Amino acid sequence: MLKNGMVYGNCNLIIQRGCPIEQTLMSLGGKWKGIIITTLYNEAYFYNALHREISGISRKILTEQLNDLVDLQIVKREETNDYTKKVRYSLTQRGKSIYPLINELAQVLKTN
Repeated sequence: MLKNGMVYGNCNLIIQRGCPIEQTLMSLGGKWKGIIITTLYNEAYFYNALHREISGISRKILTEQLNDLVDLQIVKREETNDYTKKVRYSLTQRGKSIYPLINELAQVLKTN
């Protein structure tokens, strides 16, 4: 079973080869993950600033999506050691390498 709960069971060979693609699309899919990755591509944000930057997202959803992206090692979460205990988010090297691939795929889908 994949992390997202998808069960393929006894797939034929074609479906088995497609499973990693499905897993990737499910991991990066959804309304907000692409927006979060795009927002963090050029600069890191503290949580509240990131929430203000992405209008329309609830704090609950932002937290869930950030946790998913941290688990996938696409986003890095850093806590400050000062009194306010702020949390700063930035893209990891993996996240920075994924961004151009997502953009390229988007361009291919737009033109075809």
